[in-house]
Amino acid sequence: MKNELPKPLFRKGYMLNSVIFVLLFSIVFMAVYQPFSATAWISFVPERNLYITLLFYMVCLVAMFFSKQVLFWVQNNFVFGRRTLAAWVLSEFVVIALIYAVFTSVFFGMSITPMLVLRISFSVALILAIPYAFVIIYAQYQSKREELELLKLQRHNRPSSEEQLVRLYDSNGVLKLSINEGAIYYVESQDNYVQIYYDLDDKLHSYMLRCRTQRLEEMLIGTSLVRCHRSYIVNLKRVKFFKNEHDHGTITLSHASAKPIPVSKSYYKVVTELIA
Repeated sequence: MKNELPKPLFRKGYMLNSVIFVLLFSIVFMAVYQPFSATAWISFVPERNLYITLLFYMVCLVAMFFSKQVLFWVQNNFVFGRRTLAAWVLSEFVVIALIYAVFTSVFFGMSITPMLVLRISFSVALILAIPYAFVIIYAQYQSKREELELLKLQRHNRPSSEEQLVRLYDSNGVLKLSINEGAIYYVESQDNYVQIYYDLDDKLHSYMLRCRTQRLEEMLIGTSLVRCHRSYIVNLKRVKFFKNEHDHGTITLSHASAKPIPVSKSYYKVVTELIA
């Protein structure tokens, strides 16, 4: 779909890392921009400016982290297109510009005039637009890479009598992935998305599918992939070692790159019976 946004954009870790990237970029940008602006005060000298700058960044950091947390919740529950994302980013521009204007007025005694607002808006637009452009471009690159890996995987799929071909559909009922049962190592839930980890050319790759874990679990009935935790589904054929801890445990998978998978109390009995 042309209006579909790159899925990596909505990974919580990717969102939070984008905030850090924007803030680091702004520090570099303001260091370069300050000599050419009458309203730029962000700096680490003198000492007063340092404290004001640190306070400003703390407030902006809280505001942007809050924005990303809300964005993560919203896109999990509603259809999220390019226009909605553009409006969301624009709202962040406005909030940061307002914070900067308030700091400029309160700490440096500048009157909030239309010219001041225009200059601040221009600075904030550059500070946020440039890193956001990089964030979106990189997310598109990651999404395309996942799709290419998926195409390569499809060519490698060879159904056999020992394992079945698993067909996975997104939340709209569109077939997104056909993969040999044994190629999947585990699945990690991320609210309205699941991250599917699979083997290709002896390397662990991942594919992000918009689908709730419960729905995916229904698609996997009759396979060796079972729910072992609120956030995980694991392929029991790929279990190398199971660490028993009375009413819960930890699974070590046979792929060196796979992380340990927890087995929670709720799924402990089912998983131990199947492994045994």
